[in-house]
This record gives sequence, C-alpha cells and structure tokens, in this order.
Amino acid sequence: MKKFLVYAALFCGLGSSIPALADQGAKTIIKGDNLQASGVNVWIKSSFPTLLAKTAVSNGHFALEIDLAKPVFCNMMISDPRFKGGIEVFLNPGDDLNLAVKENKLVFSGKGGQLNQFFVDLTHKYDYQNSQYTLKQVYTNRVNDIKASTNEEVVRYREVLLGYTQGEYLDKVFGPYIESKVVGETGLINKVKFDDLDIQLVPGIVNYYNWYSTISEVMFAKMETGKLNVKSLNTWVADFAKEVKNQKLREDYIVALLDHAALESDVFTINEVAKEAMPLVKDPATISMINAALAKAEKGKKNFINALPGTDMSEFTFVRPDGSTAAISDYKGKYIFMDLWSTFCHPCVAEIPFLKKLEHEMQGEAIVFVSLSGDNDAELWKQFLTKRNLKGEQLLMKEGMRKNPFFNKVGLTGIPRFLIIDKEGKMVNAKCCQRPSNPLLKIYLKELLSK
Repeated sequence: MKKFLVYAALFCGLGSSIPALADQGAKTIIKGDNLQASGVNVWIKSSFPTLLAKTAVSNGHFALEIDLAKPVFCNMMISDPRFKGGIEVFLNPGDDLNLAVKENKLVFSGKGGQLNQFFVDLTHKYDYQNSQYTLKQVYTNRVNDIKASTNEEVVRYREVLLGYTQGEYLDKVFGPYIESKVVGETGLINKVKFDDLDIQLVPGIVNYYNWYSTISEVMFAKMETGKLNVKSLNTWVADFAKEVKNQKLREDYIVALLDHAALESDVFTINEVAKEAMPLVKDPATISMINAALAKAEKGKKNFINALPGTDMSEFTFVRPDGSTAAISDYKGKYIFMDLWSTFCHPCVAEIPFLKKLEHEMQGEAIVFVSLSGDNDAELWKQFLTKRNLKGEQLLMKEGMRKNPFFNKVGLTGIPRFLIIDKEGKMVNAKCCQRPSNPLLKIYLKELLSK
C-alpha cells in the first residue's frame, strides 16, 4: 500500500486562558497501535513551522515522549492514508494518551483520552472539507456541540475549545487571503466575502497561533463596510481594540498588535499609537508588556539613524526603463510613496495589485507613487514591467540593492519596504509599516496630504 507522508502541526498561542490543571514539566506520552504508517512527525505551527518530535512506526505501533511546558493543541499527522488530514488532539503536560484504529476509526483512551475523543469526533462530524456546509455553518455547529456537552473534561476546557474553534474558523476564512498577500503571483486581489462582522470574539481565541492577524482582518472587513471608523493612523490600535468587548482579550490584542509593530520596526509611529491605546488598559502586567514593545522599537531606530524624519533625500538619482535618470528632486511639490521591491521577492509582487489600486484611488492628489526596484538584471526588470503592464514611476537602483547609496542611507532591511518623502524631498517615514494591502495606509496618506 502506498504510504503518504504527512506532517504534524502544533497549534500554539499565548495560552493565557488554558486552566492550570496540568502536571507542569511532566512527560507527555502518546502511543498508537494498528497504524498503516511508516512514521509520525510533530511540527510547531507558526509562520515558520519547526519540527517538535518525530518517530518511526514499527509493526503498526509508535510511542512518543514530549516535553511540554503548558497545554497545547496539536494536529498530529501520520503517514497513514486513512488519516490524510491529520489527527487533532489537545495535550496536557503529563498526559498518557493512547490512540488505536478500530474499524478505520480512531479510538482514544488513557489520560487525556476522553477530551480528545470528543474533539476528534467533533472535527470529523463537522468537517471544513465537507461541501454541504459553509465555513460559518461548520463553525456554528462545532460551537453548539461544545456548549451542549456535559463531558467533564469538555466543561473544564470549554473556553479553550471555543476559542480554538473560533480561531480556526477565522483562519479558514482569512488564511488563504493572508497567504496570497505573501506569495500572490496572479496580479489579482483575492477579496474575502465575510458577512459574520458581528462575531463575538472570545478570550480563548488566543490559543490559536495566528489569532491576532485574523482578528485584524475582521477589523479591516469592518472598515471596508463602514462598520468601523478609524479616526487617524495614531488611533488605529485603540479603534480596533474597542471592537473587542472582552477586557482580557482586548488587552491581549493590544499587546499583540504593538509587539508585532515593534517586530516590524514601526519605529516612527508606534509611540503615538500606544499612547492612544493606553487608556483602554487596566492590567499593570499589560502596561509592562506594552512598554517592553516600545523599548524594542526604540532600539530598532538605530537601523534608520541616517534617514530620520527631516533628512534631505532630494539628490538621490535612479534609472528609468528608457535609461534616463530620475531624481527625487524631480517630484518636488508632491509627497512620494516609495515601494522598494524586486522581481524575485514574492511578497513584493503580491503587493503590486494593491499598490495599483491605491494609486488609482488617489489620482489627482499631491502624491506620486514610485516603485524602486533593487534588481541587478535591468533587462529582467524591464521584461517584468512589460509582462505585468506596469506603468507610472518605475525606477531602478543603479548599482543593485546592496551597493546602492540610497538603500544604504535608508537602512539595509528586508523588502518589500515602503517609505514616505515629503514635498521638499525630505524623509517623513523611512519604515512605513502599512503596506498597500493594508487599508490603514490610505488613511495615513490622506492625513499627510491634509496637513
């Protein structure tokens, strides 16, 4: 029988809502029997998956010992063709979980078995791959079953299960769209039709690994339908957080957003954004985490020390597709939104349709959109422009990205990279963290133009 190699993912979130009922530091044991497989792999699920544990299957049997610091959700996937989609389980430190295959059905026993039997039956009963249900119907049915269960273990971990279930639902809705903004190659904007805008976010959602990014997509959807008004760029975190009714989740969300902003080197706006959000915070521990994020961002300023706001950039020059020279001073009298990119950068290419849309929407405004490529091969760059029918201000760095004096001036960081220069050719923001795919960018640019 042909063996299918499948991987496992460990779903890890903040874990702040998981009850502290486990034997912290105890070995977690998973054993399996009657498998038609050659191996089992367990991966930590994140933006960059990491292998947690693996073992071979011998005569249908395997055994794994895992060191867990806290309870986690796992999707244990094995090379057994009967279970291609993986086996979702919830593991506590100290669990001794047995799984067996009886009549092609998974049967759980041992410590942790009762809860996992409920969980795997639930996910199979209402499967996101089943075309007879919409995503929302699958989610609603799972929630109803979790709430109705009288299983002692389910009751104990109900908030966690509900939160994970909500996180998975939002990931099913927005995950492909988020991914398309990283690897998109079609030149199209793959919009998401989401009508569940009044969804009540639950605190346990923090147990799903990308919970805050999917919540933000909900907020973006609310913005586009007029259900959420963002007053200014400085208030966006506060405005988003006010939509979260649960105080604990609201504070977790604020911390996650600011921590991510610090990670992205949002060093020029993060302090004002945090200042607007701080009145919504009550827990001293949250304030400490916010201050830690701000300190991280402050350290990041050293990467942009040569391009601080007010730095004159007007004399830098680049090459047009026809070989002529273009200088930043050529755009005097207009703001410049500059996209630093290259044809070999997938996230850069994914932003192109969003950039074209934004440029079209802001026609007639005192702003020019400049795409500055770091490609070393000028011919390849020009072929790409022709293939994608890219017009407007398309420029090329003369010496290639790493040797180019402009790129060195603004700080050697990854791409895509966006920056803003004022009407006099002076730097406004050398690390604009709102990409064209982010509706907050238009608010930011409109603000600058109104000054």
